[in-house]
Amino acid sequence: MNATLELMGSLLRQTVRNRQGLFWTLFFPLVLMFVFSFLGNSQSRVNLAVVSPSGGSNAVVKVLKRSSVFHVQTLSRKNALTQVKNGQQDAALFIPQTRRGQTTKLTLRYNNANLLGAQESVSAVEAFIAQADVALSGRPPLFAVSAKPVAHSHSASYLDFLLPGVLALMTMQNSLFGIGSGLTRWKEKGILRRFRVTPVKPLQFLTATVANYIVIGLVTSAIIIGFSMAILHASVTLAWGPMLLVLLLAMGCFLSIGFIVAGFSKTQEATIPIVNLISFPMMFLSGIFFPVSSLPKLLGEIVQYFPLTYVSGALRGLMSGQLTTGDAAFRTDIIGLIVWIVVTGAVAARTWRWE
Repeated sequence: MNATLELMGSLLRQTVRNRQGLFWTLFFPLVLMFVFSFLGNSQSRVNLAVVSPSGGSNAVVKVLKRSSVFHVQTLSRKNALTQVKNGQQDAALFIPQTRRGQTTKLTLRYNNANLLGAQESVSAVEAFIAQADVALSGRPPLFAVSAKPVAHSHSASYLDFLLPGVLALMTMQNSLFGIGSGLTRWKEKGILRRFRVTPVKPLQFLTATVANYIVIGLVTSAIIIGFSMAILHASVTLAWGPMLLVLLLAMGCFLSIGFIVAGFSKTQEATIPIVNLISFPMMFLSGIFFPVSSLPKLLGEIVQYFPLTYVSGALRGLMSGQLTTGDAAFRTDIIGLIVWIVVTGAVAARTWRWE
């Protein structure tokens, strides 16, 4: 036991002294949270050029200018089209002369080079004009939507959505890259072979190595949560017990995958592409930066079985207040991670080599 603790302490000191590794382990996720918190939480406004000739519907222009959705600038036809082409305006709305008793056809011109901005502009203008049409005509709306969450939770921002995903992502990266790359490097340099002739038993070495990455992962997670809540003002629910369970299972799963990679790889140069091949699809498809529901149906049905999808789903549900340990969705995520641990652990036991 003492040998295991001493070895673990030595590995932790080595991790702290590795400044480059410490940056990617700790400071990179903090920078990621800081940058994405501004990108996701900034209010998106549509820059709209309005061309309204004499006799045009001034009422529509006034309503648009009062809206917080649009930044309206009244321009001539030529200047409006030029600014849309140059990207200075998201779209240009042309309001013709209105005739009493007839439908007025509004024309919206946008720059298709910025596809996302164009789609956002068209959707915002169409929705707003539909609402304005009802309001100006004096007709009562036929339908009204009352939106409520399925369970009590905070009013979530993109930062609140992003935080659980970044925790899941960093858990995967630290465990998978740490074990996969670190053990392959030691094996390549003959360090693992020399360990076998020391009094340190193989089980003690493996236990200390796994414990080292678990401690690093938990400390990193605590720092990310503290930074996000204290500095970026994230508003999340902290169910410490269930969250700890999810993080430990996640680390067990990705550490097992890391042992498989280290077992197959003979050089560190061969390890990095393998790890990237495993981690990149999960990074972009497992609901880290956007919901899995936004994926095509077939792809969404496939990625729901990815281990990172289970981790991000469980953490996001717990931290948003939508899930408790008694919910079926939480149990599904936990069972999914346990299955992954059993399968990858069995494969790692057969593929792991000291040399």
